[in-house]
Amino acid sequence: MRLDRIVHSIANLWRRQVLWKKLSFCLICMTIFPLVLTMEIAEYKGEKVLTRIVLNHNRDIVERTAEDIDQMFSGKIKTLRIAVNTAEIKSMLPDRQSALLKTITDADADIQIAIVADSEGHQISRSDGRITDGEITYRDRYYFQKIKQIGETVVSDVLIAKSTGYPGIVIAEPIKDEHQQLVGVLIVNVKLQGIVDLINRSQIGQTGYAYLVNEDGHILWHPHPDRGMIERSEDVSSFAPVKAVMEKQTGLLEYEYKNKKRLAAFSYIPRTRWRLIVQQPIEEALADVSDIKRTTLMITLLATTLASLIAIAVTGMMTKPIIEISKAAGRLAKGNLNARSRVTTSDELGQLAVTFNSMADELCARTSALQESEEKYRSLVENINIGIYREIGDAKSFIAYANPALVEMLGYGSAEELLAIPVSARFWSMEDLAAVHGRIEQTGMVKNKEVRLRQKDGTPLWCSITAVKHYDHQKDGFCIDGVVKDITESKLAAEKLHQAHAELERKVAERTRELTILNEKLSQISLQDALTSIANRRYFDEFLGREWQRAKREQTSIALILMDVDFFKLYNDNYGHIAGDECLRKIAGALQKSVKRATDLVARYGGEEFAVILPDTDQAGAVRVGERILIQVRALALRTEMSPINEFVTVSLGIAATIPADNLTPDMMVMATDQALYQAKHSGRNQLQLASII
Repeated sequence: MRLDRIVHSIANLWRRQVLWKKLSFCLICMTIFPLVLTMEIAEYKGEKVLTRIVLNHNRDIVERTAEDIDQMFSGKIKTLRIAVNTAEIKSMLPDRQSALLKTITDADADIQIAIVADSEGHQISRSDGRITDGEITYRDRYYFQKIKQIGETVVSDVLIAKSTGYPGIVIAEPIKDEHQQLVGVLIVNVKLQGIVDLINRSQIGQTGYAYLVNEDGHILWHPHPDRGMIERSEDVSSFAPVKAVMEKQTGLLEYEYKNKKRLAAFSYIPRTRWRLIVQQPIEEALADVSDIKRTTLMITLLATTLASLIAIAVTGMMTKPIIEISKAAGRLAKGNLNARSRVTTSDELGQLAVTFNSMADELCARTSALQESEEKYRSLVENINIGIYREIGDAKSFIAYANPALVEMLGYGSAEELLAIPVSARFWSMEDLAAVHGRIEQTGMVKNKEVRLRQKDGTPLWCSITAVKHYDHQKDGFCIDGVVKDITESKLAAEKLHQAHAELERKVAERTRELTILNEKLSQISLQDALTSIANRRYFDEFLGREWQRAKREQTSIALILMDVDFFKLYNDNYGHIAGDECLRKIAGALQKSVKRATDLVARYGGEEFAVILPDTDQAGAVRVGERILIQVRALALRTEMSPINEFVTVSLGIAATIPADNLTPDMMVMATDQALYQAKHSGRNQLQLASII
């Protein structure tokens, strides 16, 4: 009962207060409560939110860096796998291997040296051109032992290279003969600094750092080897980040070490089976929390004080105009149209007072405005040169009103004479009458309907009628208001224009047929190569784009072969352009013999380059066509003294096949095929090579 009395007393006190006090109290409470609540929430959850942000940021860093390292090794492994399948490496002859090894090291700045060792671990050839050291053997290396066991690519831990004496990582790729027996190992030593640069380019605060752990949980590389921390000890399997990464591969971790909390993120590197760990002291990550707390408190206190003062001032200004408008509205409600409110401000309340006064002014001026508007309307209707009328009832009734323009248009002497004629008599025929009134009855209106009206002398008059049916409250019935425009002259002009247009269309059609025949001839010429009589580059691009879209829509495979005549420039320079042109024509003929389907396209890609597009063809089918091309070209037996590889003209081919997807384009397929062609020429020419990835 006591609580009820307290609530009742507070309610009575609230009702006795004036409006500006109530508003002031409400505005102050509405301002202070959210500010205080915001400060409490920020203080309570700030550390957790910021911790999660830092963890997610570090996770993004470690995952991105791990992916970069994985991509780095993926590219190098791909290069080695291509290299071990070349004739130079498989030959196990130092003279043939050294040039290719040097090409590998020159193409990749991260590779210190490339070496080929035999199956017993002895050096066969080196990329630096030095004489192989017979005393150096790799049999004691873990990666050498591992590759002999599994026969697949092996990536080592960080070690000191025997050949260079510098730290690095070894990528070992098996060299196998045609029976898949191990005959040697291609060993590439990758600089450690390249991996370190990838790790160091991502900023992890001021004191955060990243380090690498191998698949056994041992540290491979650490940026602070002189700290003597547990991370540098030989047995780190129980250390929280290492233990987590060995169990889960990828994730986030908040842990405590030496009475200090730390944040860690870790990720797995598939190609090397390493783990990358990023860690940062939590005090560094949360360094800004204290500043945020102090700043928030100061802003809250300042905003509370300022809001209280503004609330009191605003409520005082708001109540006075409201009271003034209320009094003026009372007088206006009693019929005093001269009642006005005094405008004291230019804000919304002032605008409300202005609006109220405008409403009162509008009420006073409404009668005179309506009268003036009616006079203007009547003057416009009476003097306009377009016919205006009103009819009441159905089509059998009479016109109730017609302006002077309509009376003159229909040839009557006065409006009374026209109004005495039934509506149906105004139209030239019943069809014209139905065209207007039938449409009005269906939709309630007709717009720009062309019909013929009957003039007083009985001659027809072409007119355009726009009319609408509506309810007349004064007459308590429906009426039709319409506008009539004389279009006789334009109708006659339109008929003449139609005749002229028909004649012009006949002449245009005749010229179009002639141009079509010429365009077909020009199109055939523009899409054919003049020298070889096969498709040219322009038609190749159109055909590839069209077939690419069809294959993408139907999800079928499309194949592309790019071919280059080996050493053609030497042939052309030695035997002359006439012989060179004849050589290209014969090779074009060999290409056309190699394809079997009408849907395939043989084109001259440019110079001594040719292309074959094979719709609905997978990689195996494209290889069969490529082999037929090699056979057909050899069958030509075009003798040449300029080729260093054969006494007859030969060709090199690049082949690619794919099912188009959203992330692929025809240009990407051409680039991949061209890269395979380059590989064919680089591998000795007179052969075909497949694109590795499209």
